[in-house]
Amino acid sequence: MKPYQSCGPHWTYGWLRRPELDNVTEGYCYEAPNGDLVFSRQEDHVEVMTLFELIDSDGAHYLVDRLGLSC
Repeated sequence: MKPYQSCGPHWTYGWLRRPELDNVTEGYCYEAPNGDLVFSRQEDHVEVMTLFELIDSDGAHYLVDRLGLSC
C-alpha cells in the first residue's frame, strides 16, 4: 500500500507559485490556499513542487513534499 492518499503538482491542491516573492535566503515561494507562504530551497521546486497528501491517525489530511514523505 502506498504511504500517501494522493499526489500531484502544487496547483492540484490550490497552491500558487509566487516567483515575485522568491529570495536568496529562503528560496522559492509558494502560497497555500489559506494564504500561508511556504519557501523551499530545493532546486527542483523552481517551477513545480510535487505534493503528497497524507492522513494521520486522527484522520486529519496534510500535505508534504517528497522529502517529508517517509516511505
